[in-house]
Amino acid sequence: MTKKKIGKRQRPKVSLAHEELSVADVWRFEGYIERSCFNGGTLEGSEDERLSFDDVHFKEVSFSGSELRAAEFVDVVFQNCDFSNVNFQNAFFHRCEFVNSKLTGADFANSKVSHTLFEECEGRYSNFSFSGMKEVDYANSNLSDSDFYECTFKEVRFSKCKMDNINFSETNLKGVDLSDSTYERIEVTLPNIAGCIVSKEQAIGFARVLGLTVKES
Repeated sequence: MTKKKIGKRQRPKVSLAHEELSVADVWRFEGYIERSCFNGGTLEGSEDERLSFDDVHFKEVSFSGSELRAAEFVDVVFQNCDFSNVNFQNAFFHRCEFVNSKLTGADFANSKVSHTLFEECEGRYSNFSFSGMKEVDYANSNLSDSDFYECTFKEVRFSKCKMDNINFSETNLKGVDLSDSTYERIEVTLPNIAGCIVSKEQAIGFARVLGLTVKES
């Protein structure tokens, strides 16, 4: 059995000592927040405010429904956070970690995501369309009904994810390993599945996508 490829994703460079703040304090920093820890509360970003976070730890913070378009996140850890229906369009994420967080309906369209981990996340109906991703790991997460339409992947890995009805149309899946993730139905563009790594069972599903009739022995 072929071992899954191990990537070179960089971990967030997070300080050991952070200033403990309330999410209400975000607005007194005039858009740039660094070396801080936010524990609990609700952050409501607005369309006219562009926020930048550097070396920040969020724990159990709700961003639900917030407008965080074009926000920048560098060396940020999100732990047990709620991003339901957040607008992250055109946002930038570098060396970030989303752990045990809710991403249902979150919109990451046209975002740039690098050296980032999504682990134990609930991400149904999330939208990553037209995003560029480099050294990104999705692990033990539910990505069913999510949209990765026309993404650019470079060293993107999926490990033990649920991805039923996921949309990879117009996304090149060469070198992407889906072999230990699960799905019943998946949307792909035929020329772009060459080089995708799948299990034997998944290969039968891809054969049906290609219009082949699989004869049961």
